[in-house]
Amino acid sequence: MRVLVIEDNLDIQSNIADFLEPEFLLDFAYNGEEGLKLASKNDYDVIVLDLNLPKLDGVEVCRRYKDEAGLQAPILILTARDTLDDKEEGFTAGADDYLTKPFALRELKMRIDAMAKRPKVLNSTELHYGELVFDPHQQTLSGKVASRRLNNMEADILKWLIQEAPNPLLSSTITYRIWGDEPPVSGALRTHIYNLRRILSNVQSSASQVVRIETDRARGYRLVLDDNS
Repeated sequence: MRVLVIEDNLDIQSNIADFLEPEFLLDFAYNGEEGLKLASKNDYDVIVLDLNLPKLDGVEVCRRYKDEAGLQAPILILTARDTLDDKEEGFTAGADDYLTKPFALRELKMRIDAMAKRPKVLNSTELHYGELVFDPHQQTLSGKVASRRLNNMEADILKWLIQEAPNPLLSSTITYRIWGDEPPVSGALRTHIYNLRRILSNVQSSASQVVRIETDRARGYRLVLDDNS
């Protein structure tokens, strides 16, 4: 069984690892952004999620994972927030179970075992912009005249641009989401944007409204609709 633990307390991480590693394959994330990245890229049986996380709050991690991920693992919230309002916020964001701190490691294992027996949820939500249809899970982009399958980075960038449209998305934000604290040599992002522009042109040449990627030199990139008549 593969479990992702998103928890910024290193002592709690260590205690969970000592107790669960004999039976489970564990991955750990220290902050919300890294946790969401791991959850979105890998296939887990259960995700254990703290709420008070650096960089991205656990509720937002839960909400974005449930909105964006394809095959979704159940989420167990593990937190010191124990009011009814806190629990309602967690469940509203998509959590499947809630365990408050301090907790018994044996109970944590029992809950993980129970949650792992639940079927995973397949999120098949498509994204639409203009006459384009983008399936982020199959990574396919369909327009008036053709469909294309995107690579991982192209798919991620297009998904973020559609979600932010018509507002711009900072180049620094895209770079950090893809490469974290180790960005590549200058020009890598521009290459992916160039490839996306070429693909957009190929799949929608006869559409009544053409979607294109506009460069906002002060703020990054955004999607715009142009009349093709």
